[in-house]
Formats: sequence, C-alpha cells, structure tokens
Amino acid sequence: MKKIALLSTFLAGFTVSHSALALTQPELNQITQQIENRLSEEKITGISIAVVKDNTPILLEGFGFANTQTQQPVTSDTQFRIASITKTFVTLAVLKLVNEGKLSLDDSVYKHLSDFRPKVLPNNNGKITVRDLLTHQSGIPSGWYRGDEPTTTPDQDLNSLAALLSDEYLVWDRGTISAYNNNAFALAGLLVSRVSGQSWQAYLQSEFFDPLGMESTLSHLPNGPLPTKMAESYSGTQIEPKYAALTTPAGGMISTGNDMARYMQAILDSWNYNSHAILPASLIKTVRNVQNNHVKLDGDHQMGLGFFIESFNGHIAIKHDGSYQGYESSMYIVPELNFGVFVTTNNRVGADAVEDIAKAVTSMVAQQAPGPFEHTSTPQLDESRKTLEAGAYVGTSSVFIEQNPSGEFSVFSEGFGYKPLKKVAAQTYQVQGIDYDIKIKPTEAIEGVRFLYDGKDYAHVFSKLVTTQLTPELEQLLGYYQIQSDNPILGDLILEYAPELQALVLVSVKHGFTRTVKVVGDNLLQVQGYGRGIGTVFDFSQPGKLNGLGYQFKKVPAPITGE
Repeated sequence: MKKIALLSTFLAGFTVSHSALALTQPELNQITQQIENRLSEEKITGISIAVVKDNTPILLEGFGFANTQTQQPVTSDTQFRIASITKTFVTLAVLKLVNEGKLSLDDSVYKHLSDFRPKVLPNNNGKITVRDLLTHQSGIPSGWYRGDEPTTTPDQDLNSLAALLSDEYLVWDRGTISAYNNNAFALAGLLVSRVSGQSWQAYLQSEFFDPLGMESTLSHLPNGPLPTKMAESYSGTQIEPKYAALTTPAGGMISTGNDMARYMQAILDSWNYNSHAILPASLIKTVRNVQNNHVKLDGDHQMGLGFFIESFNGHIAIKHDGSYQGYESSMYIVPELNFGVFVTTNNRVGADAVEDIAKAVTSMVAQQAPGPFEHTSTPQLDESRKTLEAGAYVGTSSVFIEQNPSGEFSVFSEGFGYKPLKKVAAQTYQVQGIDYDIKIKPTEAIEGVRFLYDGKDYAHVFSKLVTTQLTPELEQLLGYYQIQSDNPILGDLILEYAPELQALVLVSVKHGFTRTVKVVGDNLLQVQGYGRGIGTVFDFSQPGKLNGLGYQFKKVPAPITGE
C-alpha cells in the first residue's frame, strides 16, 4: 500500500554507519534531504524533527512553513499539537502517583473517582482498574462524541467527565480487547487531578514543564488567536478548525521540537541512569512491560503502559503517534540505544510522512548493531484450531464470506468488492485480485474474523452476525432520531431493519456510515464487532428517545428532502 511503499523509498536513501552507535553528519544530511523531498513531493506544509542520542540533541530542525499566508518558517521552536502523544504524559503522571504511594495500578478506578458509576450490561461485571485505563482495555465506550465538543474551559470541564460517562454503558468486560480509547485516558487525567489535588494543567506545569524546562509546552490550546509561535494546521490547502475539547488529557498538548527533545531525554535519563528526571528507573521501565498477553482479541500488536511496543533488529522501542485537527506526530524511544526521535507536521496529508520518517530514523540507528531482545509478538490462541466459516460478519462494515461446493472461499467487502480467497497458511487466506496485501483469518476467542494488512493484524474484529427477529416492540423503535445538541460533529441517526441481513442497523445521516446492532437487554441495542468506536450501547428505555454516544436523540418524523 502507499505507506509501505513510501517507507521503502525513504529507507533506500540511507547508508548505515558502522561506527559507534550514533548518526554521522552525512546520515543526518540524508535525513534532512529526505524530509525536503517529502515536503515537495507530497505538498506538506511544514515538518519539525527532534533526534536525541547519548544525552545530546543531534538534530533539531524545522522545514517548510508554519503558516502559508505569512510564510512564517517552521523552526525547532515552532509549536505543534502533539495530540495523542499527550497520553504518554498521562501514563507517567499516574506512575508518579504510584511512586508516591498515592495509588496502585491495580486499584479500582471507582476508589479514586467516586462520581464515576457507569451503567453495566446484564452479562458484564463492571470492573475497571487504573491499569485498564492506560492500556485501552477498560470497556469504556470509545465511540463517545461528547468528549470532542469544543470548550473554552477544558480544565474545569474535565471535572464533569466522570459524571457524564456515568450515563453510558460499559461495552465489554475489562480485558476483552485493547480498543483505542480517548475517553479512558481523559478519565485517567481526571484521576491524576483528583488524587494529586491539582488541576490537570497545574500538574503538568509543576511536574513536567517546569522541571524539564519545557517552556513552550502547553496543556491545551488557549482561547483566542493561535499563540504567535504556533503553526497553523491544514488539510491540504484548507485551514483546519481548531479548539480545545473536554477530553484534553487524551490529546490536547502543544509542544515544540526543542521541548520534546527535553522530554525524550528525561525519559532516557531516568531509564538508563536512574536520574529520577521523571521517575526511578525501576518504575519507568514498566511502561515497556507487555500488558495484553492475556487479551485474546488483540492480534499481533503489543501494548505497554501508555506506549505501544515495536521491535527493531533486536531493540525494543516504545512509541506513540498523534493526530488531531490537522496536526500529525510520531515519537519513538529506544532506551538501550539511548535514542529518541520526534517528528511532527501541520498538515493532515503529512500523516504517513511523519510516521515513515520517525520509523526510518529509528531503524537506521537500530540496524547498526543487533539488540539484546529477540523479536516477540503477543502470544495468541492457536488459530489453526478454528476453521473459517461462511457467513456474514459485522464491525466497522459488513463482510460476507461464501464457500462453494468444492470448498473454496470467496469474500465480499465494500472496500474491494467480491474476491476469491486463497489459503496461504493454517486458516489464513489471501484476498486475490487486488494490488495490495490483505489476508483474512478466523479468531478463536469468538465467532469472528480479522483482516491482516501487509502482514499486520487489523485492530478491529468482525464478529459473526447476530440476527434479530423484528418484533412489534422493536418495530416501534424504528425511525428517525434527531440529536438534541448543536454538536457539529455527529448529527442525526436512523434506526432501520435490514431484511437482507435480518438485523437492525443504525445509520448516521451526516456521515453515511452504518452500524449493525443487536439486542442486549430491554430496550438496549449494542453495535456488533470489536475495536475502536465499536461496541457502543444505545438506550431506548425512554419512550420516543434514544441515549447514546454522549447525547440524547428525540424521535421525529423523517425530514422531507428534495430531489
């Protein structure tokens, strides 16, 4: 696919140094040249990069423009939104409180957030630990749009998060799947605030920004015009709307290449020299401990505490990406190499570029000598014991698998149409007739399937369709539901019955996507499938109303649209 091809092109331009594990000046020059090429070829507005090695920033540079109208150049002091890399600060903040004896990772969340009392489905246990929040395993609904609403008082509004999420149902038991979850990390940020006795903004300032000299880093976007040093953000040539949101600990921070170099170096100093710049070495090293070996639906990805884990030539990197309102970022840290890289851009079209560049620089350093760790992946159940079955599978979309009388399978998906499948490994099938590498295999933990893209497991799991008989009671629920909010993101919903599926479906009027739902209780419908944004529960218990996604909807006659 495009991203893989671009990464291969980027790597092809490098020659690896065989000197001490550092980057030579020619190699640094090659990095900057490749960034210039990506800016030009892909019409990316601006890029900033920070590379630290052996206690020293060895590359701090900006490229392109922070603002196309004013022609303000990007420098290492230009501010960008680092988006979800903020989650790594949440994780380290929680570990600081652990170090102070104020909480344990295995404490119940309810112990520290007394106003958080989410609703629980009949077959769920409702348990959540602090650790679950940091590993995306809590079961808190990730498809909760209320947290994306604009606010001018994010620090104050964060205090309402626990009560607002209490109106929602937990979608799965903890540990069912690591489903990426902004709401859970925002709740962890609130927990830090409550336990420390400081606001989220004040805690970051006193525990990170001031001690580490991160003078240009902010907890969230301030009101009014952009700060003078902050890059404008774009999608192509269009300026992206920007605002602070309720879930600011999940992705609100603003920083610079210079400040992120200080942050990465503080992590490395704590890790390698027990400097306590952030935490004792024994505690900060726990972020790399794999947290999802027990999670049966996670596929091959490895989740640490607040960081994702990747291997490079026997070296293990902790990493995180960020994407929000036109800002895209990627950070890799390899403790054994005393190395870190942070790359960011102010244009949505540069998302692949920043990931490719950060990954390629990490690979360049790691390839100079093999590391001490063998490549490992999350242990999975023996998929060979599970047989691919024909049928309909649902999640982010619908997938149909057919088997002919000779036993050969084919698959239909909206993404690539109707294609034959070829068995290439034990219960792993290659999709034929397309230009990129997509495979499909069954999951043993549930009746379901997952896709593999370029050899990597897709995060979402498609579950076997649960059909629904349309009873008179359910038929009364069908209709058009108008959102009772002026939130510009979401829009109205329609509940329909799809006879070809024999299932209920919810349709987003504004965005056009469809989610297949099943009955999970009296007047309760749940989205089928597993993963980010999947599993949401919709509550129809109040006559003529729907509650879900953080909002109330009112049943109204469908609007009449003209031709």
